[in-house]
Amino acid sequence: MSLERSFNWYETRRKQNLVSAKSASLELVPETTSNLENYTAETLRRTQAELNWYRTLYDQIPGIFFSLDTTGKILSVNQFGANCLGYAPCDLTEKSIFILFASFERERLFNLIAGLLKSSSGEVENWEFHLNCPDSKIVWVKVKARTLIDAEQNLTISMVCEDITAYKLSQTSKQSEQSFRQLADSAPVMLWMTDEKGLHNFFNCSWLKLTGRKIEQELGWEWLDNLHNEDKNLYLETYYQALKVKEKFQIQYRLKNAEGNYRWISETGVPRFAANGNFDGYIGCCIDITECKKAEIAVKESKKAAKAQLEEVESLNHLKDEFLSTVSHELRTPLTNMKMAIQMLEIKLENDRQALKTYEPINNSTKKSKISRYFQILNNECEREISLINNFLDLQRLDTSTKPLVLEKIEVNHWLKRVVELFNARNRNCCKQKLILAIEPNLPAMVCDPFSLERILVELLTNACKFSPLDEQIIVEVKMKSDNIQLQVINTGVEIPCAELPRIFDKFYRIPSNDPWKQGGTGLGLALVQKLTNHLGGVIQVESGCNRTCFSVELPVERE
Repeated sequence: MSLERSFNWYETRRKQNLVSAKSASLELVPETTSNLENYTAETLRRTQAELNWYRTLYDQIPGIFFSLDTTGKILSVNQFGANCLGYAPCDLTEKSIFILFASFERERLFNLIAGLLKSSSGEVENWEFHLNCPDSKIVWVKVKARTLIDAEQNLTISMVCEDITAYKLSQTSKQSEQSFRQLADSAPVMLWMTDEKGLHNFFNCSWLKLTGRKIEQELGWEWLDNLHNEDKNLYLETYYQALKVKEKFQIQYRLKNAEGNYRWISETGVPRFAANGNFDGYIGCCIDITECKKAEIAVKESKKAAKAQLEEVESLNHLKDEFLSTVSHELRTPLTNMKMAIQMLEIKLENDRQALKTYEPINNSTKKSKISRYFQILNNECEREISLINNFLDLQRLDTSTKPLVLEKIEVNHWLKRVVELFNARNRNCCKQKLILAIEPNLPAMVCDPFSLERILVELLTNACKFSPLDEQIIVEVKMKSDNIQLQVINTGVEIPCAELPRIFDKFYRIPSNDPWKQGGTGLGLALVQKLTNHLGGVIQVESGCNRTCFSVELPVERE
């Protein structure tokens, strides 16, 4: 029943009662009293029914209605509105309206109520607020309020809240989308998006600038027109496989630019999911890697060329090694024969010298002196050539790591004295310096290759004898240094210029004007010493200054 129908009904009944009352008063007074009581009871009953109906209507109206006092205390709330907020009406009555709003909104709501009480119109509308009702799906409401004066002249506030959550979320979504598009268009990389079916529905400005096409030309699968034909099948296979399982993918392909040239693109696609877990599509990022690709290709070609060059160098080195080895062996054979012939000649000269010892004319003596000198020259040069070839072959074997170590336990004291004595005996005529041994007592036995170690010491002693002045000292010193044996060969009376020290171990290198006895040399001795030391797992160093030169060799005592 509407309010208008109720009012008409009330007016009609009132007129009829008045006529009835007037007519009854002319006849019997008691009967009039009885009708009046019946009328009053019926009216009260109907009025109560209407009030209940209006109360039910108020409670079930699909909206949120509050009546408040001037402090914001809730005087009443309709059933439907309370339920929408996640409460029962009794939970909200006598509570402050502010508890239903987010904490950051309460000051603004207070200002709204204060302004409403001061307003001449007594009405405000279209104020949007964020709620804080944990059990409600309503997050945003639009508030309308006006002031009322009840029958007792008390000022109250009637407030209506309209649910605008869906509108706000839609607005936020549009704002987010707009912000995303603005951000995407300003990004220095190419971005794209797809829908849940995998069809492309967005490309940013960087992409469109590269391809020189409009957005309408790229949507769906149209963008594939610019993809290189050789890359399409691989791209589609990779993309569909990722789309099938909704996972991330990465791929590289060639894309035609606005000038018609193909650029290398590195693309990464990441799946997007909604809050409920539904797949929303992909978002992708593309980077132009053309320059990197060119550099990569250049590096590959460079590596290929370097590999080919290295193989060629290795081949040439192999041929060189074979050639030198062959030549060295071919030279060694005639030199061995020459050495044997020289030894036989020496025996013959010695026999002739004994036969002519009793009678020796002056002219024969002169002739004999020349023959001896020529013989000595021949012998020395033959020894020199043999030493050169032996050193060269040893270096070749060390360079190719084909010379095996023969390890033995060496008692350093006894070994060193024996090697020095043999050196003195063999070089008595050429070594005029004073040779001194300085051996630290109680040295431990060392595991080493005795032949290589002896070769190192002999080469260093030969070098010291060759370049030291007469009557100077050559000191051989051996001691422990940490866990190593240190062997030093020190010669006095000579220095190596600082500029020459870095090249002292180079092959065939000889220090200019540093051979006082003009004995010459192969330039391989110190190079061989360094190779042998490294082969034994040691290190060699040289120091020179203050009229003194020292070669130091450090070798491990034990070997694994």
